[in-house]
Amino acid sequence: MRCIYSPFALIISAFLTGLAHHPLHLGLLAWLSLVPFIFVLNRITKLRHFIISGFIWGCTYYLTVIFWLATNIGTTPLIGTISMIAAVLYCSLNIIVICIITNILKNHYPKRWFWFIPFIWTSVEYIRNMDILTGGPWTALANTQLDFLTLAQNAEICGIYGISFWVVLINILLFNFLVRPYPQNSFGAISIFILPWLTGLWLTPQVQTDHASSLDVAVIQPNIHLTQKRKPGSAQENIASLLNDSRSAIEKNVDLVVWPESSISSYVLQGNDYYLKWIQGKLQGSKLISGIPYYSDKEPERKYYNSAVLIQEDSIQNVYHKLKLVPMAEHIPLSDFFPLLKELNLGQANFTRGTEYTIMDVKTVKCAAMICFESTFPSLNRKFVQNGAQVLIYLVNDGWYENPPEPQQHARQAVYRAIENRRPVIRCTNTGISMIIDAGGNISHKLPLNKKGIIQATIKPQNIATFYTRHGDIFAKLNVLVSLLFISGGMIRKK
Repeated sequence: MRCIYSPFALIISAFLTGLAHHPLHLGLLAWLSLVPFIFVLNRITKLRHFIISGFIWGCTYYLTVIFWLATNIGTTPLIGTISMIAAVLYCSLNIIVICIITNILKNHYPKRWFWFIPFIWTSVEYIRNMDILTGGPWTALANTQLDFLTLAQNAEICGIYGISFWVVLINILLFNFLVRPYPQNSFGAISIFILPWLTGLWLTPQVQTDHASSLDVAVIQPNIHLTQKRKPGSAQENIASLLNDSRSAIEKNVDLVVWPESSISSYVLQGNDYYLKWIQGKLQGSKLISGIPYYSDKEPERKYYNSAVLIQEDSIQNVYHKLKLVPMAEHIPLSDFFPLLKELNLGQANFTRGTEYTIMDVKTVKCAAMICFESTFPSLNRKFVQNGAQVLIYLVNDGWYENPPEPQQHARQAVYRAIENRRPVIRCTNTGISMIIDAGGNISHKLPLNKKGIIQATIKPQNIATFYTRHGDIFAKLNVLVSLLFISGGMIRKK
């Protein structure tokens, strides 16, 4: 049994947990993959060993989940590899922090310490996602469970952090049973395992549909390669292709056509009236939501935005500026506080962060049109719903990654956004994966990766306010409170 206490056990544990994130239908691995990690933490006693264990586990886990950062075709292989290594090392600090806190609690509660790990893990996940340097909840343990739609329904109550908590708790219960194989321990583990499946079944039928209104949409996936989008003078050719792809839907008087992020590469709202009038002249009563570049003010104070626009045949109705920018790709972190950082040129864009939660009205249906990365943030989507959004629309360009698993990892997370607020999701991407998801998290329409295509569907808007919409990540906040109480309580007892 000594092998289970070795670094090899940490690597295997982290690799299996990371593997559960990939589009291989292996989410069940996460139910037991943390057990070797917990055995290691059970054996060690010194702080440095906890730090080393956290570093080994964290590096292996994050490398397994986000290795694809090195394959970004928008940069050089060297810069891609460096950025991937930097992200892995930085994110590994999360696991090191979990291990350090576990060490503290183990010293104070030597017989019960492992029961606190679900609270600690969930707290660190939640706090980590507030970090302006991080990539958000992309690597949250909850994302390993998206193969299990019944389980995912619980996000309506506890958000993704409740799912992460359950995954860690199942591993703790299994560890406890292996150490103490008593009948009562097995009964407890089975009960906790079954509970969220029962509540998930109970929650699933709670979706209510407003049959009084509907929205006929056409989602265009143009599959325009990154080199074509970047080619000088390609704007006219790309717009012509998008209009041609949209023509059949417009002729059927569809209410809304959706084009992906940055699909119009020209500044159509700042001087390129020819392109704007061309697009408007083809709409024939349909409305268009599209990703565009946008700028405001004059040089040298000019600000550039990654934006979305609602265009109708006689006017521009709304413009939304992206609120959550991708660190090191769309902006330099902390550059809002230290403007000199904007002078750094690492191949990234220097966009300005938007400030308004813009709601777009299409045939009296209120839509939130968010951009790419923003689909991964539960709190951001919740804010749009609180502002009145009945439908969530994501404009995405994952063309930087031509192969799995990045596009699949990104697309899958939209299922949670539909469930959390019980809102239908329209996901429109450049190269895939475009989807229509109903308010129950069911994917009704889907276009494959690296294929041109169009989805035509009827969307049923929703007006209900879920527990998550009303209260947000209260479950995660309670985990933070519990963790702080036990840490402080243990310190007081020791004194």
